[in-house]
Amino acid sequence: MGCDSKKYAIREISEITGVKPVTLRAWQRRYSLIQPERTDKGHRLYTQAHVETIQEIQGWLAKGIAIGKVKELLGNPDIGPDPDAVPQSLEQVEPMLSALAQLKSGKVDSMVASLFKDYPLQQVENLFIAPVMEALMRVKGSSRSIQKALFQSVMISRLSSIIESENKAAHKGHTLVVNLDAAGSVYAWLWCMRVAETGQRITMLDGVDDASGLLEIGVTFDQLSVFSNRALPEATKEVIHQLKQLWGDKMLCSPMIEHLG
Repeated sequence: MGCDSKKYAIREISEITGVKPVTLRAWQRRYSLIQPERTDKGHRLYTQAHVETIQEIQGWLAKGIAIGKVKELLGNPDIGPDPDAVPQSLEQVEPMLSALAQLKSGKVDSMVASLFKDYPLQQVENLFIAPVMEALMRVKGSSRSIQKALFQSVMISRLSSIIESENKAAHKGHTLVVNLDAAGSVYAWLWCMRVAETGQRITMLDGVDDASGLLEIGVTFDQLSVFSNRALPEATKEVIHQLKQLWGDKMLCSPMIEHLG
């Protein structure tokens, strides 16, 4: 069978492109961006042409283009927006900040759920989560802590739910993910989500303050993934060094830890 006629199931196309099946379905149903073929039993089948379309969609999203505006740009690179006018955040940022200020938890959760369906994780993190977190840091008074807590609570709940779903379809091994920051770090859960998207089943340890216990468990998982977004004490750095010797290339580290060498 020739390359042009090869057909891919939705899980295969997800692994090839890095776009979750739920997002691929949303791009089809809500935005008519992709129209896969169907088997006799109704299962979606994708071709190389679909792969190229998905990659083009990812390119536009990476530039900050809203998913609802991508369709008119597909196949028309010459009509793209002025690079200087491309937004640095998604249009949902301002409505989210308004919902947080009013403590409308239902609306916050609904918006977050929709974003994770419509956009790949990288775009959600770079063009939505980061701008919202930065804006919350500028909120004055005690309301900053309240709004940040609501946002973190909803985000972690949603990420945990997605990871649980990913675990049911995982088929590439079992990874122990360890967060060395305080429990409830959105960025730790985003790191965990990225590992889950590689097809690994996840066991998450959130808020580990003494990493030395990891040396006692030995290599009992297929991978060890360690996250920290802060400077670590010397004792923890030494533990990290020993863990790297023990796990070798089966240990994944967040950028802050990787810089320890």
